[in-house]
Amino acid sequence: MDLEGIARKLISSHEDARKKLIEELRFYKDETYPVDKVASAIVQEVSQSLKADRFTYVKTGIKAGDSGLGSRGIGDHIIHQALFEISGRPLSSFDDAGIEDDVIVSVDGIHSRLGYFPFLAGFHATRATLRDIMVKGGKPLGVIVDIHLSDDSDIGMLTDFEAGVSTVTDFMGIKILSGSTLRIGGDMVIGERISGGIASVGKIGKKRFLRTNVSEGQYVVMTEGNGGGTIATTAIFHGMPEIVDSTLNLKDLLACKVLDRVPDKVDSVTDVTNGGIRSISSEINAGRNEGKVTLKINIAKFKALINSKVKNMLYQLNIDPLGLSIDSILFFTRFPDQIIDSLREERITADVIGTVDKYNGHDIISEDGVPLEENFRESPYTPLKKVIGNWSPYSLREIRNKVNEAVKESMRKKEETLKNLKTGNA
Repeated sequence: MDLEGIARKLISSHEDARKKLIEELRFYKDETYPVDKVASAIVQEVSQSLKADRFTYVKTGIKAGDSGLGSRGIGDHIIHQALFEISGRPLSSFDDAGIEDDVIVSVDGIHSRLGYFPFLAGFHATRATLRDIMVKGGKPLGVIVDIHLSDDSDIGMLTDFEAGVSTVTDFMGIKILSGSTLRIGGDMVIGERISGGIASVGKIGKKRFLRTNVSEGQYVVMTEGNGGGTIATTAIFHGMPEIVDSTLNLKDLLACKVLDRVPDKVDSVTDVTNGGIRSISSEINAGRNEGKVTLKINIAKFKALINSKVKNMLYQLNIDPLGLSIDSILFFTRFPDQIIDSLREERITADVIGTVDKYNGHDIISEDGVPLEENFRESPYTPLKKVIGNWSPYSLREIRNKVNEAVKESMRKKEETLKNLKTGNA
């Protein structure tokens, strides 16, 4: 519960704000907590903070949820393009991990719905960030932890989270290098929610398996998909916890180690995560003015590689597996048989699921030529997500226009501050 948000929404009437804050505080706090004084202090702080309005954020009128932010689809890509523009990075660098000189880094936030299952949250976020640097050819050196607990979170959440993280790092033989442990919003956020993320750092060799290396004529080899944080969340909130065990493996990371043996046989590597196979191709084509490609996918072979328990759950719940993270690894290669043989030696199942073809106006199509369009959001995979649906009250044009307006205003602040720094006026 965001107490500051409540106060800001009701600040025109200090008494109304104070009453609502007292109501919320009493839900979580015991009789020893100074509810009245805390509510008054919050109203005072928020009221005084209004004087700093020139430092507040750009008001676009579009909320994060309505924009599709974090929902791994078209809406999310629009937001990411804006962030690339502000940071000055080329869209062609939109990849699993960032590389500078011989250093490779990545960061993954914990799954937003695994806050009450912190061991799983830590395990899957660590696995995801390590996978992001390993698919690019990086050798991981360690991870960095950033975990935030709400004021009423039990400390056991923190210890379980650390256990989930260190399970992965111990298995991979690497260290937790550094970390930060804070409360969400300090005293302003009550409740038991946790949030945060895991970053990984590594060294990269001469061969970099970038998405820009994907080109016409390659085969797409996919490994078995046992699911990660998304599949674990699907199982938990549909009352099928037995499926979670299928996600507690690291075969995806072991698959990446095959790159050490056959680097000259592989051109590019990525994973089937954000938005599923439907979104992979749009990420591959991001920033390409020329040389766009179309992925032609054999849907039957794709589905055959999904863990049978996971696949049966998705079918039972009527969830589209093409638009969901299944945590497989994709190898783009001209030597598919050798890649599959190398993976088999590691007891990892894999198969050719498609080819990279000349661009035909679609990012991805089925083997019989039917376009597999990317959705606004990933496949809805919890009861709540199904209620919200895969749409937005705004058109894509409206979202783009509003985001562009925000970019202009944010860039104005950036340029003004940079100018002051350079002239010594800061």
